[in-house]
Amino acid sequence: MRTFGVERERFIVNAQSIIVPEIGRLLPVVHRHARERGVSENLYSYELFAGQIEDRTPPSSTLEGIRTALLENERIMQEAARELGLGFDHSEFVEAKFVDAFEVNPFDERHRKIWDSIPSERRIAASVVAAIHVHISVTGKEAVKILNICRSDVINRLISLGDHSNLRRINAYRTMAETDGVPPMFASFSEVKAYIGSKGGEKNVWDLVRYKPSTKTVEFRMFGATPSIEEILGFVTACQEASKV
Repeated sequence: MRTFGVERERFIVNAQSIIVPEIGRLLPVVHRHARERGVSENLYSYELFAGQIEDRTPPSSTLEGIRTALLENERIMQEAARELGLGFDHSEFVEAKFVDAFEVNPFDERHRKIWDSIPSERRIAASVVAAIHVHISVTGKEAVKILNICRSDVINRLISLGDHSNLRRINAYRTMAETDGVPPMFASFSEVKAYIGSKGGEKNVWDLVRYKPSTKTVEFRMFGATPSIEEILGFVTACQEASKV
């Protein structure tokens, strides 16, 4: 049975609705609230930019299961944010003038190295976008077929479904990633694994559709952030349809 999962990014804002690099303060409080509710703290994490936070859903075979998990995440994160006098912005793209400071998260040495190695233009491009990612569990053979299906026409159709910024978000992402996001064609699953290895691991594959060995899922990375859980469920349905093999 196939399962689905969602990763959801959002901006952290202060009382004046300015995006602030507060993940270092916020994430530990979110983790505490999660533990108090019996929810795994591993569902809540950081992004490259310290002004964002990410939540995830456990694998689910139904849309209702994903909805329930997203609602629970929302309760936990809102409680934690209120405790600190913070809030969230669900925009998929923001103007740099609404960001208090561009800083890398304090938790990840790999992210710090990336941050230090890229010019200001790419730092800003990485920091002003927020996305929804959809995961679908697959076998190796299914991964090959789905990645090969996902040519520019399929990817652009999915981009348009989740676009709320007249393509500013996806263009900023492509500036940061320095790729159009279309995966190569593969003749076998071994080629998929070799491709990931050539990039230095799955975290360095920035295609808009990619296979993740750690979760054994194909990840669709082209949808813009949204406050609407129902819209997110629509993204899951669209990925399910696009990945029928």
